[in-house]
Amino acid sequence: MGAGIKKIVLIFMSFLLINSVSAIEPQENFSGYMTDLQEKIQKSWFPPECLERDGHALVKFSVARTGHIYSAQIVESSGDPVYDESALEALRKASPLAHFPASTSRGSLTIKYSFDTSVVNTGDMQRYLANADRFYNVNNRTALDYINKAIDEVDGDINAYFLYGKRSKIKEALGDTVGAAADLDQSIKLKAKYDQKRIMASKLIAEMEQSPYSYFNLAHSYEVAGDYEHAIEAIEKAIALTELNNQYKRYKDELVTKKTSSL
Repeated sequence: MGAGIKKIVLIFMSFLLINSVSAIEPQENFSGYMTDLQEKIQKSWFPPECLERDGHALVKFSVARTGHIYSAQIVESSGDPVYDESALEALRKASPLAHFPASTSRGSLTIKYSFDTSVVNTGDMQRYLANADRFYNVNNRTALDYINKAIDEVDGDINAYFLYGKRSKIKEALGDTVGAAADLDQSIKLKAKYDQKRIMASKLIAEMEQSPYSYFNLAHSYEVAGDYEHAIEAIEKAIALTELNNQYKRYKDELVTKKTSSL
């Protein structure tokens, strides 16, 4: 048996200077500046807790001569609102950057910046899971063998709640309705523990940082757990902490709608 899921999160960053420097002001003038920019943004970026898959977000923003960052917007979304917001938060924390080199007369730069993560699962769980998916509805007995091995590998880790859900479907396909129901129940219980773990981590960060992003992250953690009331309370704190809160206000409206629909 394994000792739970072991994950390594690899962080990658890259940038593209959109409005290239003219021949009179060769781009070499900005090589050191761009290196410093990348280092400062990298130090300011903290990807979301509990990453389960690879992530990618592309942000377009401008830098004034004074080093202040403005007009930041997501141009390629990761599909995860917390991941996207963490990229924007990194830019807010990194601003202001250094002043432009004295040798250039440029007033601004426009940059596309990529925020990427790769989640590497150690051990054999991922391989067993891939084989279980491959044999599902093709040879369900073999699929069951592989999903059993995947579950043995993680040894009841709450992060692996989804494995029990997959095994429930395989057992149902094999006609084992009792076993399928038991696995589904286990998946729900572990998911609840996982959600609570995520909420506690997000709450601790929010109370320490007292930042709009940290409360947005907390609101999203509550939303994933289906706790819309506390999610609304958290996003209201985010709204109160910044005047640049239109996105947070829209998110609050979404939460209110979901809460109403769930009643």
